[in-house]
Amino acid sequence: MTSSENIIKDLRNDLAQASTEHAIAQVKSKYLGNKSYVSEQLRLLPTLSPDKRVEMGRELNVLKNQIENSITTAREELVAAQQFPVKDISLPGVGFPQAYGHMHPASRVLQETYKIFADLGFAVVDSSEIETDWYNFEALNMPATHPAREMQDTFYIKNNGKLDVLPRTHTSGMQVRFMEANKPPFKIIVPGRVFRNEDEDVTHIWAFHQIEGLVVGEGVSMAQLKGTLLHVVQGILGPEVDIRFRPSYFPYTEPSVELDCRYKGQWLELGGAGMINPIVLKNGGIDPEKYTGFAFGWGAERIAAIKYGLDDLRELWRPRFEFLEQFV
Repeated sequence: MTSSENIIKDLRNDLAQASTEHAIAQVKSKYLGNKSYVSEQLRLLPTLSPDKRVEMGRELNVLKNQIENSITTAREELVAAQQFPVKDISLPGVGFPQAYGHMHPASRVLQETYKIFADLGFAVVDSSEIETDWYNFEALNMPATHPAREMQDTFYIKNNGKLDVLPRTHTSGMQVRFMEANKPPFKIIVPGRVFRNEDEDVTHIWAFHQIEGLVVGEGVSMAQLKGTLLHVVQGILGPEVDIRFRPSYFPYTEPSVELDCRYKGQWLELGGAGMINPIVLKNGGIDPEKYTGFAFGWGAERIAAIKYGLDDLRELWRPRFEFLEQFV
């Protein structure tokens, strides 16, 4: 091994032990300072013959560049390590803060609701978010001129030049679809996202998750409707909760009621319900002289707001993770 190779080997060993800027500076002084091998050999060059001077000068220049490059690289690596500490990312989370995801409050209410209804023998039925005007309105006893449409009127889609397709305003459109394809008795819920031309405020948002319920059979009564809803509401909000019906109007139910619950000392509106209008039963191909039924619907976000004490429904869909972390 030549003297230059030995010097580079020793240099690398010294740099490997240098863990500070000061230590690297000392290494530089050792190999390039006035008393270094390179400096001493440079001072001898004038005493050599011209041929030896050129050869030795070339070798010293190469050695000096190697030393300077090694020192520069060591300094850059030290600075980078101080700014970005090296961690073994293959380790199982050692040294890293652990964080876990959790279910969104509205999704949690939906999951709880599915289980309660499943325990009561209800089937969960899916449906399309894009619906026809017939199933969304007409079949539910809401013709084009019906004033009830104004409360739900939404965004229409052109279909062969006609505005008869739309994002569903409720999952109630599945009522007639399901009745057409199935024979009573049956009990179903139809959850899903719905869309309305809504001015947003603390209690209203333009897109939300609705849970529609439908029961059809012989002798189905209003008492069964109230008993079912009491069981479900108590399952979600607690056994101390009470409910009440207030007279209301929906084109697809007769009689119709608003559902309220008494929660933490005050009455709060949950949704609508009622006995299925005979016209809707006929549109679904079911004999209203033989069968009766009830239907109901509410928004999952409204239940979540009540359960978790939210003053503003819109907080559920704002990108404020520090707010949602409260509901872990």
